[in-house]
Amino acid sequence: MFGRHYLIAFAALQVVALVNLIPSWLIGRIVDGISTDTLDTQTMIIHVVGIIVSGAAMYGLRFVWQSKLYGASIAITRVIRSELFQKFSQLSPAFYARRSTGDLMAHATNDLNAVEETMGMGVMTLVDSLIAGITVILGMIFVVSGELTAVALLPFPLLVLITRRYGVKLHKAFGKAQSAFSDLTEETRETVSGIRAVRSHGISERQEQRFGKTLDETVDANLLVAKVDAAFGPTIQLVYGLSFVISLGYGAWLIEQGSITVGLFTSFTLYLGQLLGPFMQFGWQFNVFQRGKTSWRRLEQLFAENIEVVEGDKKLPKDADASMSFDIKSFTYQKANRKALDKVKFDLPSGGLVGITGPTGSGKSTLLHLALRQFQLEKPSSIHISGMPSDSLTFGSLRSKLAWVPQKPHLFSGTIAENIALAKPDASQAEIDHVAEMAGIRAEIEAMPEGFDTSLREGGTNLSGGQKQRLTLARALLSGADILLLDDPFSALDMKTEVQVRQNLKAHYSHKTMLLVTQRLTNLIEADHILVLNDGQVEERGSHHELVANKGWYSMVYQRQSQLGQSISGDAAIQGTGIEGKDDE
Repeated sequence: MFGRHYLIAFAALQVVALVNLIPSWLIGRIVDGISTDTLDTQTMIIHVVGIIVSGAAMYGLRFVWQSKLYGASIAITRVIRSELFQKFSQLSPAFYARRSTGDLMAHATNDLNAVEETMGMGVMTLVDSLIAGITVILGMIFVVSGELTAVALLPFPLLVLITRRYGVKLHKAFGKAQSAFSDLTEETRETVSGIRAVRSHGISERQEQRFGKTLDETVDANLLVAKVDAAFGPTIQLVYGLSFVISLGYGAWLIEQGSITVGLFTSFTLYLGQLLGPFMQFGWQFNVFQRGKTSWRRLEQLFAENIEVVEGDKKLPKDADASMSFDIKSFTYQKANRKALDKVKFDLPSGGLVGITGPTGSGKSTLLHLALRQFQLEKPSSIHISGMPSDSLTFGSLRSKLAWVPQKPHLFSGTIAENIALAKPDASQAEIDHVAEMAGIRAEIEAMPEGFDTSLREGGTNLSGGQKQRLTLARALLSGADILLLDDPFSALDMKTEVQVRQNLKAHYSHKTMLLVTQRLTNLIEADHILVLNDGQVEERGSHHELVANKGWYSMVYQRQSQLGQSISGDAAIQGTGIEGKDDE
């Protein structure tokens, strides 16, 4: 796709290298004319005009190859960035549990920048140094003297041996530097994102010490790269200086023998001067290619990551109902030493409400993650939607049927309206107002100075936990999905608001299928069926009244929550009568 750009650039480079020989040759002819006293005004003008025209031609051709070459490198990097972002979007949460955000950001910025520089400046200097170097050497051989050229090039094999050793060291050093930069990025991200916790716990000094240590390691790693890199220039200049001294001595001897003229030797020294540029470029591009090679290998590791959750190729029919069935023989997270779910089987009828509860860590949220196909469920376990295996469906078809309200709400940069309409960007303001009303947050939004146009800070930090939860619920309601997966959606709400939202859901969305995970058992009183999970297994199942009568975990927790609710209501009543104030007196 970009080969044409590179071919045009390389062709222009070759022409530049050839044209670049002309000025030195013309200067040599001028020197010979002066030496033999045969230079007239007309010849001088012709030679000077030739030098000026050569310079103008090289200017235009350099613009052509630079625009083509850099344009291609930027376009290639854009493709790589797009593919990397697509890869990130396809990887499962298990991958993100293994890799830090800072490390991934370093890959997406620092490593890609190194690759872009390699594809642009690196390729340019490599081809330029090869084309210009070979062209200059051929000019030295055929225009001046092959014998003198051979003598001048004697020290250069030494340069190849030395740079090879430097290259190995540079590759290792840059790999450590990139890894250190990833650690530094993650340390910075972690501190900035958790700045409230850092300040509230008074650990600013501890974080500064950790950051300082990571920063020192990063600086040391980059200093090692700089030390190796710094050796390239002096080495090349030393070898070039040795070549120049040898050429000067041998060239003087050839002039004395009458083998070459002073003008030809002048051209030769100018050619030799032109040869320094390609060799200096060779040293620089060697550095760039080592950096690019290291960064590309790091990126290759990301691209080589297996996509654990594979998309199906089927779509749900338009008239598909909203029923689900779960038959999970077992599910274990990677590198976990116990099963997250074991022998969990139940049906969720279309328009039904099934509640999931149980102690912390019993596998409730895992069940919803598997329904969303965030993790791969191995056979013979299965989850069906409208009778079709969920792993046979395209992601678009699956997720158009499901709407998820996560336990930890996530809001994106933008306005409140944009966050609510995330799954339906073309939603009208009336639709946004309605779902906000149903989620019990419309009045609070409208009380803000900018209303629904209020801009959210990163992660919605300018909203309370309850407000974020209700915005996420409103987003799910607006999506139009037939099945709502609700992961403890009322945990941050006060009782009054919770009751209001529950009543709205019952009155306006009872036709939707709901799978509700909650620790507040009053939310499950009207559920069609309730499962109590404990250590990944179904410990109890039945309706609310059946479970209360069973005198098991559900009954015990429900009674305690009921007593606590009565106690809170009593305290509120006492405060309302003013009796508490009298007691205090």
